[in-house]
Amino acid sequence: MSNLCRDESCMILEDKIESVFGSCFSTHGLGGVLTCGVIGMGAGLSHSPVENGKERYVFFSFPHIAIDSEGKVGAIARPNRPGASAACGALIKTMLDLKEQGVDANVSSPGSHDPLEPEYSILKSRIARRIKYEKGDVQEMTLVDITKVAERVITTDLEYLISKAVNPKNADYAVVTGVQIHNWASDLDDVRIPSMEFVAPARAYVVVNGEKVDLDLQQVPALSPRQLQLLAAQSTQVVEASKSLTTGTPNSMLQEIPRDYLLNRLGGVNTTIHLDVEHQGPSWREYIKTTFHDAHHNAPKMDEHFFEDKH
Repeated sequence: MSNLCRDESCMILEDKIESVFGSCFSTHGLGGVLTCGVIGMGAGLSHSPVENGKERYVFFSFPHIAIDSEGKVGAIARPNRPGASAACGALIKTMLDLKEQGVDANVSSPGSHDPLEPEYSILKSRIARRIKYEKGDVQEMTLVDITKVAERVITTDLEYLISKAVNPKNADYAVVTGVQIHNWASDLDDVRIPSMEFVAPARAYVVVNGEKVDLDLQQVPALSPRQLQLLAAQSTQVVEASKSLTTGTPNSMLQEIPRDYLLNRLGGVNTTIHLDVEHQGPSWREYIKTTFHDAHHNAPKMDEHFFEDKH
């Protein structure tokens, strides 16, 4: 089960996860906020593999942040979009709103939300509650600080939902949380600049037969170049993965995101559709046209107090 931000840039990490574990049940939300609830999580668990009579789950959860190749925090380049974009946009908006409006003004009771901004209002409220609980000074917080708070909030929410949805007698599972970091080229058209993806780990543990064992991922030996190439080939479908290896430390290797894969995955390949406007074109252009009558055009809108107004 994967829980990431809805941003398409996060699909790079999703591809990595799915190349190892197969297709994920996703609970993605703005900023990575968890809104699926116990029933939503239970739906995903009911799809899980069973081995020796026990279900097996792996929960991945990562809010994200961009730090481009020039070191600009929050900046990310996007294919076919001029100028700099931002990530995570929802967390940047949360930070700005909390600085302007204050933390207390955004602390709301659980279960309440803005009907036009359900995910964002829940995200902002949960982060505000956590900052107030931790006695943080939002005026002094950077995007990095807000992202770390978001990770703690979302990890706490995930573990709480797991406690409600998972029966450890019937399932063994693992939890991996942290922050996804996009260290992409500031100019995706510049082939000399590598684009990298990182994860800053937060929590990692397994629960087997009801016993929890915490894991220190920093102690996991670095992958060999050949292992990196195999993983890269699986998740990016790049045959010559070795061309995108760049040296890291003496005991590790860093794997660049292959540029063609990155651009293709994010819809960055320019495509054109030829339309012959000088001629009438195929006959189906006319007969596919139709009319539609909405029988319920007065149905209540998502922010309308429809039934309350009738009393």
